[in-house]
Amino acid sequence: MSSGLNSKILKYQRTLGMTVMEGKGFYAPNDMSLAPNGRIYVLNRSIDIARGMGIRICDSEDGFFGSFGKFGSDPGDFNWPSAIASGLDSQIYVADEYKHKIMTFSPKGDFIREWGVYGKKKGELDTPSGVVVDRDNNLVVSDTYNHRVQIFDTMGVFLKSFGKEGSGDGELNMPWRLSIDLDSNIYVADWGNDRISIFDSQGKYLKSHGMSGSGDGQLFRPAQAVSDSSGNIYVCDWGNERIQVLDKEGHFIEQNRGESQVSPWAQNFLNVNNEESDARDKANLEKMDIPFMDPRDRHEVSSHIEKYFWAPMSLAISEDEQLFVLESNRHRIQIFEMQSESLIKQ
Repeated sequence: MSSGLNSKILKYQRTLGMTVMEGKGFYAPNDMSLAPNGRIYVLNRSIDIARGMGIRICDSEDGFFGSFGKFGSDPGDFNWPSAIASGLDSQIYVADEYKHKIMTFSPKGDFIREWGVYGKKKGELDTPSGVVVDRDNNLVVSDTYNHRVQIFDTMGVFLKSFGKEGSGDGELNMPWRLSIDLDSNIYVADWGNDRISIFDSQGKYLKSHGMSGSGDGQLFRPAQAVSDSSGNIYVCDWGNERIQVLDKEGHFIEQNRGESQVSPWAQNFLNVNNEESDARDKANLEKMDIPFMDPRDRHEVSSHIEKYFWAPMSLAISEDEQLFVLESNRHRIQIFEMQSESLIKQ
């Protein structure tokens, strides 16, 4: 089973994060956003609801700049936050599945407003699980249980929607995360259809990539797809515990199971906690021959092999062409340098 160590496109660089409920680290992170100022906003959904829920602010060089947000019932509080995006206006937008709302915060975390009404009509929401900002600073939202994508301005004024429930061209089945490429095309992780569907900025269907399965180019419950400046597509293949790289036509290039090393945050913790460090040294964190482990079960394998992705849920590409992969179950972000396929062929 290849972990991606011979990867041509993706070259592992470093890891961010460690498991903490509060403070410098992440706890069941669900999504992230790379802001124009270099800050990374990591949305932590938590496991036991109240503790650990909120947004942590860091950067790719291990800087930590605080946190904001909490579980609660007041305006600006979270119930089950699902997605986060940074606007061209530097404001932070958070979708909450249980509240069926979009919340707006300042870059420092000050609550500004929230909007959204539960329902099936245009402009209403049912379990929004993805949000991204387009070049006009409008919000593109995955209206998941309505099986469509809706577009609003930042004040919540409805602009347009596209998609309907189904498996045909342009139809969606529980869409998850979104991204927008350099041509303003919208990439939708069509979760229930095991594919990536691509629409233009007006919602016109263009094409889809992927089909159900675990082979090369096949997908199982994809979480997100992003495109780089060369047109390569990186798919967060959540159900298969991997990242796949496709060319612009959707042809398979390679996969990566994860290559993480200990993050500097985690290493600092181990340096001053001898018992934890000793226990880690005695453990075999790359062992494949565990008697009760089914090597065909990717989720089970990922739970035992520390460097592998375990519940990869979100992707982002930085301005310097690095791919960020957020893992919920290991509470971390793996960072990869990306090489274009054309560069490799030279």
